[in-house]
Amino acid sequence: MKDGFAERFEQFRTNKSSLAFIVNPLNTNTNEINIEPFGIDAGSLQMQLLDLKTKDLWSGKFTELKSKLEELEVQKCMHITQHKWTALKEIPRVEALIFSAWNSLPECYSEMKKLAYGVLTIFGSTYSCEKAFSCMIIIKS
Repeated sequence: MKDGFAERFEQFRTNKSSLAFIVNPLNTNTNEINIEPFGIDAGSLQMQLLDLKTKDLWSGKFTELKSKLEELEVQKCMHITQHKWTALKEIPRVEALIFSAWNSLPECYSEMKKLAYGVLTIFGSTYSCEKAFSCMIIIKS
């Protein structure tokens, strides 16, 4: 069973840079990101990332995002230790903050946005497929 879990989660280890990119693109090495599934031009991605790093307005969005995410985790831990389960529902959703940061970028960062949206939608689309497949099995039986 342990080997089964290790095998299934190996892709998370190999795609760690791609997953980290969506939250902290400023400290990501583009050579470590698997861009092949997303149809992204590596040269354009590198140029856009360099440009983003030099623009305080846009790079500040991700510095601010990281601070907000850290703050949310502290709030969650505090509510959990105090057994305030209903208060957890009032904390803003992490996905909303991440999408908001990426949506605020102008279209001149299109390759970066394409990569971020591609990585972010992997989990949602997998869930939708699994849910549809389960419904299909129920209908057939």
